[in-house]
Amino acid sequence: MCFCLCRSFQAVAEKSYFGALTKEKFSDIVVLVTDRRTESEQPKMKKKCYLYTRVSTAAQIEGYSLEAQAEKLRGYAACRELEIAGEYCDAGKSSKSIKGRPAFQQMLDDIVSEEDGISFVLVFKLSRFGRNAADVLKSMQLLTDYGVDLVCVEDAIDSSTQGGRLTMAILSGVAEIEKENITVQFLSGKMQKLGEGGWPGGPIPYGYRNINKKLVIEPGEAEIVKLIYNLYVQDGMMVNSVVNYLNGHGYKKTVRNEQRPFTFDMVKTILDNPVYCGKILYNRRINDKAGNRKKKDMIAVDGNHEPLVTPKQWDLVRMKREKHKGRSKKAEDPERISLLSGLVKCPKCGSGMIAKKNKSINHNHGGYYKTLYYYGCNNNRKCNGRVCDFNHTYNQEKVDGAVFEIVSGLTMIPVFRERVLHHLGNTDAADRLEAKLKKLRKTIRSEEMKKRKLGEDLDNLDFLDDDYDRDYEKIQGEIDRVYDRIEKAEDEMEGKMKKLSAVKQGIQTADRIAGLLGHMGKLYGHMSCEERRKMYRLFIERIDVYPEHPDGKIIKSIAFRFPVFYGEEEVTEDKAPDDQVMFTLDCGDMELTASEAKATYVQIRKYVLEKFGAKVSSLYIAQVKRKYGLDLGKNYNVSKKTDARVPICPKDKEEFIMDALKHYKMLDADVEMKE
Repeated sequence: MCFCLCRSFQAVAEKSYFGALTKEKFSDIVVLVTDRRTESEQPKMKKKCYLYTRVSTAAQIEGYSLEAQAEKLRGYAACRELEIAGEYCDAGKSSKSIKGRPAFQQMLDDIVSEEDGISFVLVFKLSRFGRNAADVLKSMQLLTDYGVDLVCVEDAIDSSTQGGRLTMAILSGVAEIEKENITVQFLSGKMQKLGEGGWPGGPIPYGYRNINKKLVIEPGEAEIVKLIYNLYVQDGMMVNSVVNYLNGHGYKKTVRNEQRPFTFDMVKTILDNPVYCGKILYNRRINDKAGNRKKKDMIAVDGNHEPLVTPKQWDLVRMKREKHKGRSKKAEDPERISLLSGLVKCPKCGSGMIAKKNKSINHNHGGYYKTLYYYGCNNNRKCNGRVCDFNHTYNQEKVDGAVFEIVSGLTMIPVFRERVLHHLGNTDAADRLEAKLKKLRKTIRSEEMKKRKLGEDLDNLDFLDDDYDRDYEKIQGEIDRVYDRIEKAEDEMEGKMKKLSAVKQGIQTADRIAGLLGHMGKLYGHMSCEERRKMYRLFIERIDVYPEHPDGKIIKSIAFRFPVFYGEEEVTEDKAPDDQVMFTLDCGDMELTASEAKATYVQIRKYVLEKFGAKVSSLYIAQVKRKYGLDLGKNYNVSKKTDARVPICPKDKEEFIMDALKHYKMLDADVEMKE
């Protein structure tokens, strides 16, 4: 056909059928026709697509089942001559948000990876893609960024067209309204059941069972609930007292077929739950995304279940609970927060250790001595049944100080530099990627030159030559292969650039971490307790301590978790950091920190007695510490007498005490005795 067409034009020219047709115009026509001919005769590459199907429940509605959806989509793909590169299915998944649809998320991940090079995502209806407008539009933006169009077969919507994009935005909003209507209908049913005094759902209160959606008394547990109320209304009984009574008399609660002691939190919850006086509440526990209790209108109705306490008992408990409501608030230093509560783990049971305090009376001068704060095992508390027998406590000042010293010097520890900074700031990887990108750019430039040369060769072909068609096809084939190589190199370069950007972000993250830790000493003093607490929880997973160490060492190991963020996207509750670098620092072989080495007055007296055979008083120790600039805090033993004689520490004992202070690293070794 091509040969005949060229010969026909040649014959026309020779016989001058067009009269004024010049040779130059004739050449232009031939080039135009042959270009169109080659475009139409080139084999078209099939575009690829993904299929996505979803049903909300396990019930398959006829004509709308997963298989029915898939068949429709396969038929559409065949009609459009699309190659199916993958099929994704979420069975029994709600469209409330994409978080609960693993197949959908996997499809988005595959689109981002660009391994299949798809052009379309086919869904049966837009409602199968999602009913949440924000999720639909966000997912659509991701598809757009990667050059992928969404086609809703049943809705006849194609996002590759302007009208399709507009329709999709409108329909997604309608679908959102439909979802909200369903929610309203669901809540209406719940409110109707609540109005009738039925159980609206949720955890079943202790003392009841849910039988046919009604609360029915469980006799054994109900007796314990009644006992709790009877005990609490007695004079002198508090929540702790009730817990101690129950555990002391052998009462147990059953949790997952396991007998456990009663706890403070459980008894408090029982005392505060109005279900036991016959009420049903709705909107009782509503939290926002940050975990804070939201203020909502609480709905209270009379339930149709049998109450376990009388209205009189309930009112007495309410009065007492309200009376003692503020007793747990801190009277002294209300801003103080135990920095490492929960992070420090019990050496025996592994549970988080909580804050404890010791406030002793000053019998000499009245009032109280300085309040001392400790970390102790939460499971060792009497009000929690003492399920752990580890009763040793750790001075908070020592633990907090030791952790601060270790974290402040973290950048100088070889294992940290190797495991974290090297991992993040891998400049070798960045250099390798830069070299590969440079090579790819050279390849693309080289192929562009080949393409231009082949184009010139194509232009220089003599269309009157007998081998014109053969030579044309040969050169055109070479040009096609050059285009393929350029496209492949560009795709590879795009992937390498993304990796390079991630590596560079990692290097910046390493610098930021090193900078934060390096300047921690300066920042720490300007932080509030809450800010310090949050900072530690940002990168510390857990802190393990020794039960007892002969050298006085406390910190056994610290498990770090450094979040790594590639890019500038905001991190939300449902979006974790892109990567985390985790490692555990073994502190066993490290030297004692100054905080761990810091000795008490008892330890200093014992050291002086054992080494020098001399007895020193706490007064002498305090005088020496004050003389050499060691912080003493408030003096709780000041005599009220204005003419009271205060003995002065002798020089020899001052020397003994200084030796002890240097031994415990409270004084530098090169400090000389002052006159």
